[in-house]
Amino acid sequence: MIDQGQPNRFEARCAAKRAVRKQAIDRLQDEARRAGGITDRLYWTMVYDFEMAPLTTNLQQLRELGIEVPPEKGLEDEELERRLWEVIEGLARLQVYLISTDHLSDRDLYRQLEQRVLREEVREVPPEPGVREYIDLATICDGPGSEASAPAVSRDSRLPRPAATGE
Repeated sequence: MIDQGQPNRFEARCAAKRAVRKQAIDRLQDEARRAGGITDRLYWTMVYDFEMAPLTTNLQQLRELGIEVPPEKGLEDEELERRLWEVIEGLARLQVYLISTDHLSDRDLYRQLEQRVLREEVREVPPEPGVREYIDLATICDGPGSEASAPAVSRDSRLPRPAATGE
């Protein structure tokens, strides 16, 4: 569960990360200007975000929100479901959204998130309006032959989605 003090600390950390990111992009743009190179800010933002931003994991980012992801094996079904939705909602706060999960049971989805997906390295780009990441779980199966089976659950329609921003 998210600690009541965590959201404010999280927002403060995001603000600090945004300031570092802005300074780094400013520096890249200034260096390019002095060298007579590309000065487009969007270009340097993409270079920083995709190539230079520090590496982290979504697991570490969830911890910054106060969300722990204990091993799946030790969780009873009710606790696992609660933890799964806590992770899903925490990822949405990070502007990270899951898609194509219905073929996985709650336990299989939690296991894939806990053991694999959340541990993959990602660039640490603080949440920004209009900047989103989608993790497609369509290719993850829960066992041999499961790719042809009917959906395990009806979860996708309940997953968080970004608010419409008129972009």
